[in-house]
Amino acid sequence: MGLTKQYLRYRCGGVFNVIGSGRGGAVYVGNEVVAVANVGEVTIWDTRKKEKVRTLIVEGGVVNKKLEVTAMVANGPGTLLGVGYSDGSVRVWDTNSGDEEVNFTGHKNAVTCLNWDKGGLRLVTGARDTSVIVWDVVAESGVARLEGHKGPVTQARFMETQNVVVTCSKDTFVKFWDLTTHHCFKTMTGHLGEIWDMVMVNQEQHLVTGGQDSELRVWSLKWGEEEDSNEESELKKKIVDVEENKEDPEDDGSELQITRLGSILRKGEGRVGSLRSDESGRVVACHGSDNLLEMFVICTKEEVEKRVAKRMKKEKKRTGVEMKEGETGEASLQEMVRRLGGYKAGGKVRSVDLVVEGDSVKGLMVLGNNMVEQVKSDLGGHSEPPSLHSRLELMGHRSDVRSVAWSSDNIALATGSSECVKVWNRQSLVPVRTMPSGYCLSLLFCPGDRHIVAGTKAGNLEMFDLGSGERTESITAHEGEVWGLAASADKRGFVSGGADKTVKFWDFELLAGEDSNTKVLSAVHKRTLSLDEGVTAVTLSADGRLVAAALLDSTVKVFFVDSLKFFQSLYGHKLPVTTLDISSDSTLIVTGSADRNMKIWGLDFGDCHKSIFCHDDTVTGARWLPDTHRIVTCGKDGEVKMWDGDTFVRIQTLSPGHVGEVWSVAIAPNGRFIVSSGKDRSVRLWEKTGEVLVLDDERETEREEMAEGDVGERAAVPGEGTVALPSRRTAGTERGAESLMEALEVYKDHIKGEETQLPPLMMAFGAENPLDYMVGAVGRVKSAELEEVLLVLPLDVVQDLVEVLEKILQAGKEVEVASRCLLFLLEIHHGPIIASGGMEGVLGRVNTALGREVGSLRDRVGTNLAGIRHLADRLEEKKGVEMFTDSTTRQRERNKKKKKKEKALQRAIMAL
Repeated sequence: MGLTKQYLRYRCGGVFNVIGSGRGGAVYVGNEVVAVANVGEVTIWDTRKKEKVRTLIVEGGVVNKKLEVTAMVANGPGTLLGVGYSDGSVRVWDTNSGDEEVNFTGHKNAVTCLNWDKGGLRLVTGARDTSVIVWDVVAESGVARLEGHKGPVTQARFMETQNVVVTCSKDTFVKFWDLTTHHCFKTMTGHLGEIWDMVMVNQEQHLVTGGQDSELRVWSLKWGEEEDSNEESELKKKIVDVEENKEDPEDDGSELQITRLGSILRKGEGRVGSLRSDESGRVVACHGSDNLLEMFVICTKEEVEKRVAKRMKKEKKRTGVEMKEGETGEASLQEMVRRLGGYKAGGKVRSVDLVVEGDSVKGLMVLGNNMVEQVKSDLGGHSEPPSLHSRLELMGHRSDVRSVAWSSDNIALATGSSECVKVWNRQSLVPVRTMPSGYCLSLLFCPGDRHIVAGTKAGNLEMFDLGSGERTESITAHEGEVWGLAASADKRGFVSGGADKTVKFWDFELLAGEDSNTKVLSAVHKRTLSLDEGVTAVTLSADGRLVAAALLDSTVKVFFVDSLKFFQSLYGHKLPVTTLDISSDSTLIVTGSADRNMKIWGLDFGDCHKSIFCHDDTVTGARWLPDTHRIVTCGKDGEVKMWDGDTFVRIQTLSPGHVGEVWSVAIAPNGRFIVSSGKDRSVRLWEKTGEVLVLDDERETEREEMAEGDVGERAAVPGEGTVALPSRRTAGTERGAESLMEALEVYKDHIKGEETQLPPLMMAFGAENPLDYMVGAVGRVKSAELEEVLLVLPLDVVQDLVEVLEKILQAGKEVEVASRCLLFLLEIHHGPIIASGGMEGVLGRVNTALGREVGSLRDRVGTNLAGIRHLADRLEEKKGVEMFTDSTTRQRERNKKKKKKEKALQRAIMAL
């Protein structure tokens, strides 16, 4: 048996450069504190200090799973943050501690919207799978799955005044769901196209919807059981289009009447991106597909009356007709809504959130160019348009990072994009220099790490001085893009490869600057190697003997550096080679191509050692680890992989991966750190750990995770009813069912046996008796997955479990969980249990114990609630007494001062 190679695992050491990914948005979680979606993470920012407070990261999970935050909402004044992800999961985080409180799994694909109810106890989520789910956060379980939409759900909100959820979808409908019956009782059909968002304002009497045009449609919501109030009659708009009203179905039998009041015209272009209102519903903000943010103020009753009176006064002057006594004008939509003004952001607006503080409103925007802006405006009658309040921009590039490079001391790394070059500190992941540049395609640290050379899309070589943070020189090097830069072995120069079919050799020289006393590092052109096709990549061997250039004709040409004579031509790729690199011992060269293959060649004879299908899309980067024969590759499939160049096996797929294409990868000179950049704006740092990686175990883990991802949908359950369960079958629910059946088997074996000593498994869980062990086994099942776990159990196991649950109830332990399990099992398996007739005695005892224990629990909760209310009343009474005492004391002090003034006045009169 041969020796086994030992590999060490690389783990993600940090994600930086992303300020805000537009898909997840941003929300306020405190005073000047905001939560911003950061690809697969959520970053908490202090906007006043412009610093990161903490990051909410999903731990563990599938190795190749690429999570992305798709929706986010804060729990009003609380500290909880609900976050929806691209895999359909919903997680609730505590923003103060950074801990994950609850994890719900119910949707099949990306969550598109989620909202809290007024009390912060329930969460409603909508997803691309057209379903809406209501979750109980306290019980950590699903309440209902609402199905009826035919397209992706774009918004879902609770109504505060009714036990109703309102949802809108791309299927052009707005649906109203009764949470008592879990059914839709009203469908609004006023839109002709997709509905992208909606908000409820004016104490939920009006609904504002936004579609794919430039109109915001406003609807009046009136419940039949309510009496017409004066306020409603005063704010009702005169309907001009009578025919449109006739078309609305009024005979659907529901108590809700919906009337269209009119439309508000937006100034922005394209469809409505999102609609947001503050908690009071006083201010509404919206944006489209451009950079314009618009705000509207919903006028109060007094403001509406003033505006109507002003209009009637003008009407009287124009017509000369006086209104009859007691007659008042009806308010139009233009008088109910006041436009606050627009703000042009520094990029396309992706999401917006609002918060009202006194007489001012603040808006938080995530922009499409990796920037977060905060605007502020007054709510007065003659207020100015919103103005910029703060901006988060220094911690990231405005566009994709196309190239990365390491310094020779492994401490700094440089990133280049279309507008600037940034230098980052590896330990703090904070930019220390930001230097404006052209469209950067390649980067190189100069010897000494005090200067950087950048190759641009315009064909220039730009020199940057890190000490001053300025661009010192721009050299016209090529007539096309500079696709590659490579340092020479003696560190005295470098080579550049461009699209103009040339490879140029450069030497570093110190030239006199504008000030004669200083010298500036510059690059002097020495030689040119002309080729038949455009150069897509270039590299030099570590021994300084060979230079290799990848051409557009899908070949790689190798030349001697000293004489520029042709040495080898490596051909075999079917599409152009996009990347190449020579190993540290100058014996092997690796090439990656748009044909998705990586080829390893020998530099002695130019033979192809191995061709590996390494990525599902174009290979964009391939680099050798220093002093090894291991290769790191990246591709447009979003993966970064590590390979063994001797045995040609894949060692590891670095996770979590990028969402979208990976543009470049670079390895630190010591081989301990890897950095990659992608289209998702993130730059990921990977660090070498001391954990040994065994290839067979790694492949087995990957196969298990692929099998978990392929968990099929369960069949319909007869007792489940017409409404589906909120939860979804996952690999976790199957593992929970297996562990529960195993615990039940151990319990039965111990009960049947005559041994007094507990089995080792029970003792490992700290159980004092067999029943304690079963209580722990049932309690270890996640509350959100309990129903799905119980569905997996076969009927014979269910009968044994019912008997155990009856004993748990008799002992008064875990009453809530035990009663929930019993009721669900009896509902699902009602038919077989009744037909068998063997469980009548157990069910009778369950009935008695369930009534007794649940009644006792209800009494205890009622007593505690009454005690809490009594304490609250006492505190309120104490505050009232203190307030009365303070006011009495202040009145006495005022009387004393008044008497003193009167006595002083009398003494002055007597003196006169």
